[in-house]
Amino acid sequence: MILSTHAVVGAAIASFLPAHPVAAVALGFASHYALDAIPHWDYPIRSASMDPNVCGPVRLDRQFLRDALTIGADGLVGILAAFFLFASPQTQWVVLLGACAAMLPDALQFLHARFPYQPLRALQCLHRWAHSQTEIKARAAAIGSQLALVVMVTAASLLAQGSGLFTASYAAVAIGAR
Repeated sequence: MILSTHAVVGAAIASFLPAHPVAAVALGFASHYALDAIPHWDYPIRSASMDPNVCGPVRLDRQFLRDALTIGADGLVGILAAFFLFASPQTQWVVLLGACAAMLPDALQFLHARFPYQPLRALQCLHRWAHSQTEIKARAAAIGSQLALVVMVTAASLLAQGSGLFTASYAAVAIGAR
């Protein structure tokens, strides 16, 4: 799964737990492994420095920059979408925590490649075990399936909470008012 998908799902979970940030983080983090168990497509990592399966020496070359921009943009889009869809003045911080926690296991893979010690080793074993071995090859179907998952999770969350889209505009007003 791409980071944006993880972020939106983590934020949706966290939006139900505004008074329990530790639970929101834990469930957002766990959601990463549940989503990775679903067959999906990941964008290619071209830099051996970034690929946790290769763990090449860090080289600040064109591939590294391209991967850093792709991964950074994906994460940023995910956080912005999560905030836009689920944040309110009461939930903005817990939604942000849930989104970040849901993306964290992928960052920990990169760290494990550099520092293969506990607890990163155990988390990497869990990541490999949970990750689906089936990859959706057709890019349109792969992107469509993740988009459909995000739409379904968002709709279910908003319906369950009885809130509407664009709640982040209230959060933005609250942030600006401080």
